[in-house]
Amino acid sequence: MVDLGQTVLGVEFQNPILLASGCCGYGEEYAGLIALDELGGLVTKAVTREPRIGNPPPRVSETPAGMINAIGLANVGLERFRREKLPWLRENLRRAYVLVNVAGWTVEDFVHVVRGLDDAEGFLAYELDASCPNVERGAEFATDEALLGQLVRSVRAATQRPIVVKLSPQVPDIGRFAEICETEGADGVSTINTFPGLLIDVERRRPIIGNVTGGISGPAIRPMGVYATWCAARRVRIPVIGIGGISGAADALEYMLAGAPLVQIGTALFVDPEVVCQTLEGLRAYGERHGVHRLADLVGALEA
Repeated sequence: MVDLGQTVLGVEFQNPILLASGCCGYGEEYAGLIALDELGGLVTKAVTREPRIGNPPPRVSETPAGMINAIGLANVGLERFRREKLPWLRENLRRAYVLVNVAGWTVEDFVHVVRGLDDAEGFLAYELDASCPNVERGAEFATDEALLGQLVRSVRAATQRPIVVKLSPQVPDIGRFAEICETEGADGVSTINTFPGLLIDVERRRPIIGNVTGGISGPAIRPMGVYATWCAARRVRIPVIGIGGISGAADALEYMLAGAPLVQIGTALFVDPEVVCQTLEGLRAYGERHGVHRLADLVGALEA
């Protein structure tokens, strides 16, 4: 038997597979398709201070090796999330851990959401979306060293729960930004958010996405995500959660060997929700094939 458990953020995750924010709603949307409580956990859709309707449609389109999206952080807002979504998560996820993705226009917005949720039960940690590329100023926090430091420092002062910061690939040295998060009190970082992109309908000479630009995700960005994870993991002692283009066990293992104890699956869910079960089976098979009894032993084990 292969032990898939990972000790991260002060708890034991039963396996390293999480569902990525924005791709699984608030969990309930996938409850009939995936055995959610068999996963390591999930990261909720973003929660902002007030409800957001998001960007104009169309919001999603395929690209040759993934997809482009410009949802615009559409969400029900803090009050409805706490009143309607969090109770469902609390009642239905007993073994899988929940991270609440938090977004905002300002540092004060992030702090307001965290303070509004902090006394509630049903989730483990916050993931601060400091790097969304498909809303105005969405990546501002994760591309400005001073502003990122202020964000993490301010949220740290507002909660004792673990804080994970979702970083942007749009920086020359992502390791430096991971170090800032660690210095200011973050408990982990997620690498990476989507890349900004533009998809054009050449017959109409117009953008395919209603927002004009959006975030690129899927297999096309996996090598960059693995690289960013490797760069960050070499610079910090806090855990790095790998994200980007994971659609099977081999993809997840790339991130783990690069230094990520946990990974998030997102875009692949739109192709086949069964990908998470297949990935877990593949991880077990890999461990048996290579004589690896604890998957945690592979984290950061890249021979380079």
